[in-house]
Amino acid sequence: MKNNLIYYIMTYVMYLYPPLIYGLLMINFSYLEDIQYWTIGFGVNLVFVVVTTLVLYLLASRKKIPTVGRDERHHFIFGYIGNIVVFLYVFQYLMNIERFVSVFSLILILVIAYKFLISNQITFKEIFIMSIVFSLLDYVIIIASGNTLFDSGNQFTSLQSNVFQWLFILTIIYALMLYIYKLYLNHQWTILRYAVILFTAFSIAMIYYNDRLEEVIATSAILAVFAMLIDIILRIIHKEFKALDLVFYARIIIVSVILVLIKELELYLIPRFNIGQMFLLIAIFYVTCFADIIQTIVPKKDKYNVSDFTVEGYIKELYKSVLSRYKDVLLFDNEKEMITFDKLGRDIIVKHHLDAYENIDLESVSLMIVHTNKTEDINFLLEHEPNINLCIVSDKPLKHDQFKTSFTDFKYYVYTI
Repeated sequence: MKNNLIYYIMTYVMYLYPPLIYGLLMINFSYLEDIQYWTIGFGVNLVFVVVTTLVLYLLASRKKIPTVGRDERHHFIFGYIGNIVVFLYVFQYLMNIERFVSVFSLILILVIAYKFLISNQITFKEIFIMSIVFSLLDYVIIIASGNTLFDSGNQFTSLQSNVFQWLFILTIIYALMLYIYKLYLNHQWTILRYAVILFTAFSIAMIYYNDRLEEVIATSAILAVFAMLIDIILRIIHKEFKALDLVFYARIIIVSVILVLIKELELYLIPRFNIGQMFLLIAIFYVTCFADIIQTIVPKKDKYNVSDFTVEGYIKELYKSVLSRYKDVLLFDNEKEMITFDKLGRDIIVKHHLDAYENIDLESVSLMIVHTNKTEDINFLLEHEPNINLCIVSDKPLKHDQFKTSFTDFKYYVYTI
């Protein structure tokens, strides 16, 4: 994309035009008829898109911004498609086209357009599959009965109710299996996360066993929320919180909601289908979109090439679970070369003699870095402070039977204990 960010930004700004126009019309012109709303909205949206295109074209022709390349052109086409899709989604009920479009089918169009214009592959696989499955069920109901989510005037026959309920149950089971499988693949399991799962599962089990045990159910649910909040707080404190953690908890919540609604609304009864049940699929779909997009855009840092690191970068990566903004890093620079580090923790305490640590509160230290060329210094620390996190930096290669990993930038050598 040649770093032409203005085109990339405006591509997705065009997605925001339809809801902006819709909101302004509803606030300032509440007396209009439906057809007036969407025709005026269509005209204003078209003006916005044309003006955006002309402004960028003029800026590029006068060399104020980079010339449009192939990637930028494809992104802008994707922006046009997205603008149309969002417009149809926002104005579908005013245009009376809800029998032809749905959130599932519209998102499917975007995923396919993204594949052909941007990535050359199906990037959002979870959204892609869900949109196909949910769209099929939606259109089967519309074609067979004529009912939509906000227009359900036609009565279901007994056969239709049976068929729709079975299809709905199978779709819910598929969504549940996918979500549970995704939770199983989570690689950041902690004791608190096990506790969240345990308390949540117990609450749901009690709802199915006897939903009159309100105190027991509420207590277990509160403990699940408490464990979740503590896990989030601890991950933030230890600088381990990631966007993927939001995905994990979003999946936990939606699985819980599905299981509770199945019991409370008796969704398992045949025939018991009503069109309002489709709201549950929309909720599942929105969470799926959130989870899949976050998983796709978050950089993958599980594997890294140590040759790309500096000494400081290597130490930061290796000890990221140890370093804390609430604790100090202690640096013993015996060679008196004053190795400089950016702030790895609350503060960097620099000393030049190993025995100086006796005047330091080691409880407030998360990591001790020692710059030395002598193995006896290492032995001294291992003997007197065997439990502290220790990193050795040397000007030359060292050997020690307790070294675990090593790294060099050809000026310094880094060893971990």
